[in-house]
Amino acid sequence: MIRTEYLRFLQTLIADGTSVEVRKLANLVLTHLDVLIPLSTSQGHRIKRVVALAQANWTAINSDIQPAPQQATVQTCPFTRLKSLSVGPFRGFAKQEDFDLDGQLVLIYGPNGTGKSSFCEALEFNLLGSVAEAESKRFSSQEYLKNAHTNTFAQPALVGRNEEGDDITITANEALYRFCFVEKNRIDNFSRIAAQAPAKQTELISTLFGLDAFTDFVSNFTGTMDGRYIDLEGVKAVDLKKKREVLAGHKQQLETTIPEEIQKVDTAEKELAKSYREGCTFAEMDVELNGDEENPGQIKQIENELLKQLPQKRHLTATDLEALKNSIGNDLDELEAKQGELAKVSQQISFKQLYEAVTKVQGSSSEECPACLTPLAQVKTNPFAHADAELKKLEHLGILQEEVKTLQVGISKSLNKLLEVINICCSFLSEANPLSTAQPTEGKAADINWWKSLIQASSHGLSSYEHLETQVKSIEEADKEIDKATTERAQKQTDLDRLRQFAKRIVALKSRTEIAVGTKKKAEGAIAKFETDNSQLIEESESEKTVIAKNKIISNAYGTFVQKLNAYKNGLPAHLVADLGETVVSLYNAFNRNDAENEQLAVIRLPLSQHQRLAISFNRDSERFFDALHILSEGHIRCIGLAILIAKNLKENSPLLIFDDPVNAIDDDHREAIRRTLFEDIGLTGKQMVIACHGEEFFKDIQNLLSAEQARQTKAVSFLPQHGAFHVSVNLDCAPRNYVVSARSHFQRNELRDALGKSRRALESLTKDKVWRYVNRFGDGNLSIKMRSAAAPIELRNLTEQLRSKIGQTAFADQNKSSVLAPLESLLGINGDSREWRYLNKGTHEEENRAEFSRETVNEIIAALENIDIALAAARS
Repeated sequence: MIRTEYLRFLQTLIADGTSVEVRKLANLVLTHLDVLIPLSTSQGHRIKRVVALAQANWTAINSDIQPAPQQATVQTCPFTRLKSLSVGPFRGFAKQEDFDLDGQLVLIYGPNGTGKSSFCEALEFNLLGSVAEAESKRFSSQEYLKNAHTNTFAQPALVGRNEEGDDITITANEALYRFCFVEKNRIDNFSRIAAQAPAKQTELISTLFGLDAFTDFVSNFTGTMDGRYIDLEGVKAVDLKKKREVLAGHKQQLETTIPEEIQKVDTAEKELAKSYREGCTFAEMDVELNGDEENPGQIKQIENELLKQLPQKRHLTATDLEALKNSIGNDLDELEAKQGELAKVSQQISFKQLYEAVTKVQGSSSEECPACLTPLAQVKTNPFAHADAELKKLEHLGILQEEVKTLQVGISKSLNKLLEVINICCSFLSEANPLSTAQPTEGKAADINWWKSLIQASSHGLSSYEHLETQVKSIEEADKEIDKATTERAQKQTDLDRLRQFAKRIVALKSRTEIAVGTKKKAEGAIAKFETDNSQLIEESESEKTVIAKNKIISNAYGTFVQKLNAYKNGLPAHLVADLGETVVSLYNAFNRNDAENEQLAVIRLPLSQHQRLAISFNRDSERFFDALHILSEGHIRCIGLAILIAKNLKENSPLLIFDDPVNAIDDDHREAIRRTLFEDIGLTGKQMVIACHGEEFFKDIQNLLSAEQARQTKAVSFLPQHGAFHVSVNLDCAPRNYVVSARSHFQRNELRDALGKSRRALESLTKDKVWRYVNRFGDGNLSIKMRSAAAPIELRNLTEQLRSKIGQTAFADQNKSSVLAPLESLLGINGDSREWRYLNKGTHEEENRAEFSRETVNEIIAALENIDIALAAARS
């Protein structure tokens, strides 16, 4: 299917004057079609393969589109009817089977899995040259069609009969015969497409005509062949282009970038020097700050000065020393006064100490006097109570004693502090310091006597304290010098930070200058040796221009090819269903002939392009259109699909109409109407039909819808279940399912009871269908029938009598009604009783000791039924 449809696409390239390059690419795809079909757009598999094939074979590809095989649809069909098919080994056929197909109708019956599909695939292969199912499953024809058990394949032989009656071997002609087939799967897919996404619904018609594989094949061509898949610039050319871009950058640097940078640096240097000192140049500033071979520079000089450590301050002042001296003197005077007061009350102090001792022993001797051990009960005065009372009177002595102690502690601290001052002075002036003799010797503390020795004049005329005052003043002056140096050091640090900022900007400007100079040298060098260094690349770039030119031709041709292929695919629905609307409506209404008139279709608009929907309008309002997929049931959608396929078959005047399992494709509600449409309407055109089905009732109903003569001319084949064998089991002489024909067959074999049973069924079939419709056509078909109950079936005799009564009316419109009425009366009897009717009952029901049936009477019954069948067939024509 893909190959044949693609070949039809190629013919369009001849008609529209497509360029040579596009035709070459189209031929390339045709040559490698089997390789490309399995590949898809996933990861660019297909387009990458197309690129590889085109580059390898471009010069050898022929640009001439070969004319399609002689399959033009204007060609007349060489046969009027299929005559025979010999098939095997082929699919389910392990050996050869010969089928007689020389009939207006060929009925193939068998349960699922018995070989009907293999039979239909043999017809498809012989008529079309391929099998669509093989393509959809990605099998080669040989691999798919060979018998799996024998692993062999033989070409089926299909013979037809031409208008002269001669036998001809039928050869595959896909263009002529592709609309002969009506497949169940296509109608199923068509009916279920409403559940697909809207984008998928645009493929409605393609799905129905089995073009899914071709649509999928076209969709898997990537839209454009760009640089992701084919080299359109040249590897060497790209490399050379990049290097020329770098070269252009070098030239740009020499012409503008570097001069501009040097000018900017020069301006920045002047501005920086001016901000440093008015009238100073950049070079002078650099030397002043960073120095040269003879001058270390201000920054280095200040850094060295800041590295020097300042002396540590002693924090001694003459004022503090004087205050300390006064504090010691005042404390000594106060101590002396306090101690004099204590001397005056020394006796009281002794008593105080005594009383304190008595109070302390009270805890261990609370029942007797601690001195004389006299029990307290016998003493005149309680010693403990007396001691407490006296101690309260002497509390002021305790306060005085505490004050003396406080003064002594304070004096000691002051003397130690003074000693620290002396030690600091000795450390400041360590050599020949007169204060060194004033320091206490080891083991002695700075006490009052030590203080007195300090202030006592020496033999040299000056006391140690006077020396101390002189040295403290010197230390104080030294601390002032340290404070001054610290202030100067902070200023130097500030100056250093400022100068370092200048130095940093100097380094940045000098670096920019160095970079500009280096870039200039590099650019000049690159320009000077570009041609020499890249001579081979330049040569290779020139040599690959031919390849790139070819790649561009391939790329452009591919883009145009894909556009044309997609345009062809999108135009297929319009081409396939053009001018089918009226026929489709007529067929659809025939399939739904039992629906009310206003529920039947008035107009159908088939989708002719992408994004169009299948639109319908009803007889009740022919101007209002609806989305068919939205409002119709799945069964009605199937009817539309079947109507489209049959309409296309009729328009193309296809010699055959082949149904593969219509039972599954058609719901129960529509089967009878579709049978009548096929065999009472389309069947009259003389078109041969081949119907394969697995429904026995459908098989039987078709034969009984036909006249007995038509049924006799029908070729019927039964496929039987396989019982352990690997070969298709076929009954080429199956019993007829038409009741009239079957009754005559049983009679000829003298099987009278069976003949009567089939005769009664024939009468039931005729009266409930053909005779009743005959009455409806020419008279009043409204019958008044008595029934045993509401659910009881219509009794055959009652129905037959009612129909006879209607036909016998003078107003009945058929002039040849006697040809139907007379046989009915012979069966019913003139007075309501007949031997024939009794035979029909007795041949159906079982009785003991029944007399033998008269062969003549049975023959009369069958003849009457045959006459009715012939008359009804004549009335329909």
